[in-house]
Amino acid sequence: MSRYVGVDIGGTNTDLIYVDTQSSTLVVAKVPSTTQDQSVGLLQGIEALGVTAKDIDLLIHGTTVATNAAIERKGACCGLITTAGFRDVLELRRRDRPQTYGLGGEFTPLILRRHRREVAERVSPEGEVLTPLDTQGLRQEIIALRDAGCEVLVICFLHSYLNPEHERQARDIAVGLWPNDYIVISSDVLPTLREFERTSTTAVSGYVQPLIGRYLDSLGKKLAASGYARELLVVQSNGGVMAAPLATRFAANTILSGPAAGVTAASSIAHDLGFDNIVSCDMGGTSLDICVIRGGVPGVTQQKSIDFGIPLGLPMLDVDAIGAGGGSLARIDRAGILQVGPESAGSNPGPACFVRGGTQPTVTDASLIVGLLSAGNVIGKSQGFSMDRALAVKAVEDHVGNPLGLSAELAAEAILMITGAKMAGHVRRKLLERGLDPRDFSMIAFGGAGPVHACRILREVGLARAIIPYFPGITSALGCILGQLRHDFLRTVNKPLSGLDDATLQTIFSAQAQEGLSVLVEEGNRPEDVLVEYGADMCYRGQSNVIPVSLSRDGPPSVAKTREAFERTYQQLYGRLLEKDTPVFLVNARTVVSSEAKISSIAAMIRLPEGPVPKPGKSQVFFDGRWLDTARYERMLLPSGTRIDGPALLLQSDSTCFVEPGYTASVHSSGNIFIQADLPS
Repeated sequence: MSRYVGVDIGGTNTDLIYVDTQSSTLVVAKVPSTTQDQSVGLLQGIEALGVTAKDIDLLIHGTTVATNAAIERKGACCGLITTAGFRDVLELRRRDRPQTYGLGGEFTPLILRRHRREVAERVSPEGEVLTPLDTQGLRQEIIALRDAGCEVLVICFLHSYLNPEHERQARDIAVGLWPNDYIVISSDVLPTLREFERTSTTAVSGYVQPLIGRYLDSLGKKLAASGYARELLVVQSNGGVMAAPLATRFAANTILSGPAAGVTAASSIAHDLGFDNIVSCDMGGTSLDICVIRGGVPGVTQQKSIDFGIPLGLPMLDVDAIGAGGGSLARIDRAGILQVGPESAGSNPGPACFVRGGTQPTVTDASLIVGLLSAGNVIGKSQGFSMDRALAVKAVEDHVGNPLGLSAELAAEAILMITGAKMAGHVRRKLLERGLDPRDFSMIAFGGAGPVHACRILREVGLARAIIPYFPGITSALGCILGQLRHDFLRTVNKPLSGLDDATLQTIFSAQAQEGLSVLVEEGNRPEDVLVEYGADMCYRGQSNVIPVSLSRDGPPSVAKTREAFERTYQQLYGRLLEKDTPVFLVNARTVVSSEAKISSIAAMIRLPEGPVPKPGKSQVFFDGRWLDTARYERMLLPSGTRIDGPALLLQSDSTCFVEPGYTASVHSSGNIFIQADLPS
């Protein structure tokens, strides 16, 4: 196989990249997303690449279907069966509230109370069966939920992570009564302690499973009809990829699929350039997605809330998103204060300047008014799209300028200042809350809107430099083809290390590795090509929070090696260890199985032009309250070693980069652009 296509579908645009490793060919495309049926935009994007489906050896897809369904509450109707007395776990949550300092707020769980049922059964915290499963009562509740119109059956019993016998028995009974295959049990999705998080994660998985299944099935049929003959791969939240049939079974693993692909690409670019400490900043049409890459390794978390009161307890890249994208709406709130986001104009109608019926001002409208964007250089112009500055001016004046008594240019600059401060504050907090110095980190700014605002974030956060990828607007799509086939497995042990021996650890980790091996072989990999990495979540006795600990890649670790790894990690995080006789607990055992990536980098495929730097054009940019004469360059015509002092605009088909006054852009031999502040001589 040599011909790969990566596809990332965002809220505004669908990004695609085609790579032929044999001929070193790269082609990119960006088309509007089709929110009603994302597969339509995907197929239009393949056509825009100038290839046909039958020309593709492998297609890897980052999708927002699951994310959007959960956030917008447009998932499947689910029924939950749980242990008697635990019907309201989803509603009780952790006694938090939407507004930290507010007494109001509402919360509606993904599964309504009338669709949550109880049955008699009980397993102890040690896994001992205390009360047998009431099979007759179970059948009655299954039938009642089926007749109530539930499409998905979710089963989550107390302490099933230690003893899944009752859940599996319930599933076997449900198979004969439920009208479809959408039966989800928590011991398959997340066999770990913490009842609320496990129930929530299982509910999310069931909630999005039919939508993912129908979407991937429909897409697969359309691709097959177009001549695509291979398995479709889907990006996971952990940055790896999996086959489409498994994506339906592990539907919750596709939450944050697209942002994870962007982090994978950023990690690859950082590795090629020799940078270990990076902040990945992906600014698209809807949001800004941020991830800290430290020591060359992206941050990983095992709990992320996809909305208030809906935590997801699966291993995933630690990506934080805020509503700050090119399509983010600007408005004056009831207090008369200018706000930007989190609401977005999306792809339809989009910003006012897109001439598609939008009347609300967005960040894109503001960027067009101040000259950061050009009406003649609109993304997607090959598809017939254009931008109208007069419509942008009207929207900004009507909704921001006139209420604040500002001209269109000053109001637009205010919108960009608010957006920049919002983004910079989030990046700064992401670093400082981990005790990290921003001066030790570089930023990779990508997404269609990322390079436009890179200098603003760089200036306000104090980062060392900004790196603009060769194809910034297509970077997340690039991350799709750089991902490995990967699966994460967790199991709660929750025992002191002193109560375990090497044989017990060997049994626990080997079982996870074997399960992962089976899944990867099912996806078409050879056993000898599978990589296994062991880890654990650990803490001292009495601590409620655990820390992730990397253990080994050369076989299951011993008890002694596990304790050494814990103490080393704890020392790095907190600067000291507790008393030597304080018991150390192995809370969760983690095993990651993966295959080698088909493509690890595209650096060798990038060809820069040779010769002198082309003469720049001239533009006007409204910056810091006045119009500035600004040099304008076609980014793809710049040879290696080019140095450009700001103010300058670097134009390309998938994005625009603005180099502010006081900053310098340099073209690296890899094709990436470095932006740094001019230092006094």
